[in-house]
Amino acid sequence: MILEEGDKLMKVSKYEYTMQLLAAMASINIAREQKISRTKAFFRFMKSQTAAMLFDESTDMWMNGPDYIADEYRRERLAKTVGQG
Repeated sequence: MILEEGDKLMKVSKYEYTMQLLAAMASINIAREQKISRTKAFFRFMKSQTAAMLFDESTDMWMNGPDYIADEYRRERLAKTVGQG
């Protein structure tokens, strides 16, 4: 897949494109649940271990849907909350 960025063209693998799309879709799900902006949800998600796993091709997390990925993010946040208390 080729995307235009300004005057230059970027080549993005189908895996990278899929991962980016899933991150965006999972963030929409998270934003709705937490009643925050999509942008805020996206940036929070991208800082998570779940996002790191999504963008690591060896985990195959990219083969799951956005609901599953958002659920993994919720489990990660819950585990951190419980671990702090």
